[in-house]
Amino acid sequence: MKVTHLALGLAGVALSVMSSSCGGTKMFLDSVVPQEQGLTPVKLTDEAQNAVVGNRQNIYTANWRASGIAKGKGLTWDTGNRLAVSPDGADLAYLSVVDKASNVMVKKTTAGSPSTQRTFRRAQNIWWGPDGRLYFNDNTGGTSTIGSTDARQGSLVKQITNNNDDWNPAITYDGSLIYFTRYDASGPSIWSINTKSGELTNCTRGYSPVPYGKNPMQILCTRNSQKGNSELWLINLEKGDETLLLSDTEKGFSDPAVSPDGRWILVVANSLSSITNKQNTDIYAVRSDGTQLTQITYHPEIDCSPAWSSDGKFIYFISSRANKDRKFAIYASSG
Repeated sequence: MKVTHLALGLAGVALSVMSSSCGGTKMFLDSVVPQEQGLTPVKLTDEAQNAVVGNRQNIYTANWRASGIAKGKGLTWDTGNRLAVSPDGADLAYLSVVDKASNVMVKKTTAGSPSTQRTFRRAQNIWWGPDGRLYFNDNTGGTSTIGSTDARQGSLVKQITNNNDDWNPAITYDGSLIYFTRYDASGPSIWSINTKSGELTNCTRGYSPVPYGKNPMQILCTRNSQKGNSELWLINLEKGDETLLLSDTEKGFSDPAVSPDGRWILVVANSLSSITNKQNTDIYAVRSDGTQLTQITYHPEIDCSPAWSSDGKFIYFISSRANKDRKFAIYASSG
């Protein structure tokens, strides 16, 4: 995949482009900016009717809970897995606010298709498992536990962890392990649970784990430097190897998404907009060995929660671009 020249691959969908000014302050509402003319994202949801949950965390305020650095300052955040693609590539799962609570919704990957509510609780951070179930962290009871529900039918929720502070579930390619982040007084750590035996294992420090390839013992995760900047690490839990893939004194990296062929990783990182001269989050791609970091989106609004299509031809992400109320919608483009 050539990530430096992304092109529109969804025909027949037009996007309106507009800019406006209010009170002498320019409000940039274009769906694309000059630097990303080859991207041409297609909007898949209508923010006027569908309240997609995105992320607005101030990137200059350290996520001390995730970093373990009390009230430090750094470039770190965790937008989480707020967008998931079904294994067959036909559907998307995302979060939407329904009756004042964040819940999982499922829709086809085509623009304008209806959405079906799949949870009726307080859900965050979704992963679509190979077993046809949606995994999420459930905040209904006041603490965050890992739960799952059938992606297609019914509303029964299976509670997987109990009475802890557990977030960001991610399931291995073979379905044998569920990785997740557990927070305690010492900061975040990554745990796994064996789906057959129920065995619970404290794996390594870090947060936002993502299985890497078909080896169930290899993961990507986010860790924070002593200065508070989030970094991308590759961990082989079987061999004990730990490799720093991405680190920068001027950027924080988080929320990795691995391409189906394993050659590329999408990440969220900060960028200084040439239009507003302000920092915001954008989508980047990097080779699996940590080289050729390439910025994909440049919009002055927030871009977050990237995901690959099942065939690796499309990139999905959540953005607050192109609407005056800064509401989030799901976008797609091709590579």
